[in-house]
Amino acid sequence: MTAAISAKRARGDAQVTLLEAQPRLGKKLLATGNGRCNLINRATSPESYHSGGAFASYALNAFDSARFFEELGIQTVFDGEGRGYPAAFQASGVLDALRLALSENGVNVVCDCPVTGISLRKNGYAAFVPSGEYLARKLILASGGLAGRGLGENASFRLPETLGHHVNEPMPGLTHLVCDKKQVAGLKGIRLKGTFTLLSNGAPVKSEEGEALFRDDGVGGIAVMQLSLGAKKRLLGGEKLVLRLCPGGDMSLDALRQRLARFPARTLGDVFTGQLNRFIARNAINRAGLRPETRAESLTGAETARLFSALHVWDIPVSGTGGFADAQVMEGGLVTDEFEPETLESRLNKGFYACGEALDVAGYCGGNNLAWAWASGILAGTEAAKSL
Repeated sequence: MTAAISAKRARGDAQVTLLEAQPRLGKKLLATGNGRCNLINRATSPESYHSGGAFASYALNAFDSARFFEELGIQTVFDGEGRGYPAAFQASGVLDALRLALSENGVNVVCDCPVTGISLRKNGYAAFVPSGEYLARKLILASGGLAGRGLGENASFRLPETLGHHVNEPMPGLTHLVCDKKQVAGLKGIRLKGTFTLLSNGAPVKSEEGEALFRDDGVGGIAVMQLSLGAKKRLLGGEKLVLRLCPGGDMSLDALRQRLARFPARTLGDVFTGQLNRFIARNAINRAGLRPETRAESLTGAETARLFSALHVWDIPVSGTGGFADAQVMEGGLVTDEFEPETLESRLNKGFYACGEALDVAGYCGGNNLAWAWASGILAGTEAAKSL
């Protein structure tokens, strides 16, 4: 949508047709930001991306997405962490504004029209659809990727392989980490604040502060989802991954001893009542090799030290990641080296452009992936129209 609007704005006499596989435009957009649509982030930079950050930097710096949406009638407001949202905090409003702009700019929108193939023609390209084909002098691929369940996910990013382009293997990103169910038994739905680190073969890869959310098959939540980027590839490469959880709180060893001394007759299963989530506490007690029914006054110094360690550091071996159905973004996609970062035009096929998730650019949470979608769409649409 952004590419089509920008193409018409760059050259008003251009005929722009948007081919959409779904019955309606923008279904995936409605799910962003829990329905609030985290449009952009003031702090977006190349470091905001797990892959493709350097390639994306030109587009991100060339256009002011907040101004683009302001011109559509959408005011952007920012929270304390620099995340930008529409003032109405409704993704549906953003989608309505984009649809309205398509209509106002005279873009021909054809829904229920999946593109099944593309090919070179003498004066441009052909896009094949079930009813026949569309011919165009310039072709922009803005297909998205495989992430999301029932949100219009598709593999159309592979279409340019027939033009000689290459695809880095797609993998789910911004999803949960999978582990042995015994490790998280009884913790489903519980949230834990703290610091979370992904270790590979014993060495730290990346750390995040925030909140984790336990699932029946592993650990999710925004902080852990950030760590999931690249995890699948590491596992396939034979690396041994561990998720280290360090719960928040300032309980020192002395404070733990004082707690135990204050309630000597309580069992370990009850001694943390009112201080820690009882299921998290019981998990730590078990990992320390202790029994929940043991009375606090009976702990030895060594047992207290083990309990302290278990309360503060919890290592969970990672066996996998969530699939594409649960992922917020796709890692992989079209190889960026085969496109010009200043125009997003193919280096192999003049007049062919790609933008958004179809390219191998994957960002961390906080509006970075939508920021790339808008900026790359504006760039591809503008440059394609200018070169007519």
